[in-house]
Amino acid sequence: MNKLSQTHPGTTGKNHVAIVPSATTQYLSQDVPYTFRQNTDFLYLTGFHNPDAILLLVSDSAKGLPDHKAVLFVQPQDSQWELWNGPRCRADDAVLIFGMDEAYSIDELPSYFRKSCDNSCSVWFDQSLQTNHLDFYELINEKLLLSNERSIKNLFSLRHHVHDVRVIKTSDEIELMTKSASIASEAFIETIRHGRSDMSELEIGAKFEYECKRRGAERVAYPPVVAAGNRANILHYLTKTGIVCDGELVLMDAGCEFHGYASDITRTWPINGAFSKLQREIYEAVLMTRDACIQLVKPGASLNAIHHSAEMIIGRALQDLGVIKKEFGDVRLRNEVSRFFPHHVGHYLGMDTHDTPQVSRNATLQPGMVVTIEPGLYFSNKLANMPDRYKGIGIRIEDDVLVTESGHKVLTERVPSDPTRLEEMLSSRPTS
Repeated sequence: MNKLSQTHPGTTGKNHVAIVPSATTQYLSQDVPYTFRQNTDFLYLTGFHNPDAILLLVSDSAKGLPDHKAVLFVQPQDSQWELWNGPRCRADDAVLIFGMDEAYSIDELPSYFRKSCDNSCSVWFDQSLQTNHLDFYELINEKLLLSNERSIKNLFSLRHHVHDVRVIKTSDEIELMTKSASIASEAFIETIRHGRSDMSELEIGAKFEYECKRRGAERVAYPPVVAAGNRANILHYLTKTGIVCDGELVLMDAGCEFHGYASDITRTWPINGAFSKLQREIYEAVLMTRDACIQLVKPGASLNAIHHSAEMIIGRALQDLGVIKKEFGDVRLRNEVSRFFPHHVGHYLGMDTHDTPQVSRNATLQPGMVVTIEPGLYFSNKLANMPDRYKGIGIRIEDDVLVTESGHKVLTERVPSDPTRLEEMLSSRPTS
């Protein structure tokens, strides 16, 4: 915590308190909760899965030697609540199981905070991370607001510091991410083999979720995109209400969470088992871009630099296909490419699918980072000034890539992406 203050010359005093709230239970309707998912930063720092808790990280060097403590505040025992929801973790267990220095009932939080944080204390707290502890928010504001001017005093953001740590995975985290990628890869293979024309997109998505969960994943990492035909040109198509027609491509973007770590894969395949000539032309342009960009993943590169390369590679492929005029220079070419490739080529991956958003895509890639590489081409029926022959085709190919000391390792390479291998796999599917 003292290192944090060194990056903020405006901090005063020698004591610091970082406040990290857990998530709280959200409700679909009265008494019907959504499946609980913990605040990722809180989970990373504590390993604690219960809702409505707060972590304080206290650093006090006022007496000369720094004193660092992790203090967890948990919900008190409540036999009526536990009758319906199961046992809560007690404060004593939080110390024994989760390695906290101290743990108390949430009721003791206000008095502990007053004792730990005087008016000169530097507080690290992200106000956007609201919890249901409104009384505690009022206490924080009371402590941090100047008496005459209503401006916040000595309040700093912690989130970007946590993300700077989270973006580099430990060997244990890499092992979990490798397992998550393996589960999702196997689920993808089974789902691709399962698909048939006249099947609903919803069934294909349900098959993927089933295959992930039966292999040990706790949940899907995000609502899967399953989009057939022209619907693949809706980048985050989540409704899955369509029926897959013979001759269409299916784009599926899906992943799972295994012990808190996400995978994120996209494949596009022909439902009838064979690419048409036009589908294959676009597919191979995307695949070539994916392959080239994966080779660029290494220490010292950046996601933005890789994206700029992706734009040029896919742009020249579109020029060769007659989609973009060959006389366009680099700037005009990139502008034209954005019409058909409107998203970034990659993002960080970890406990969240779009992980550590506080870390810039201009940041230098380092060993231990995991990124996605996901170029795509989208030819919506509504898109103007494009060859009619490609209308309705939407293709994306995405893999999870670990940055290593010597370059990279693809965690999801087991899922076929070569068009010939895909067709071979589809030709061997069961007949019923």
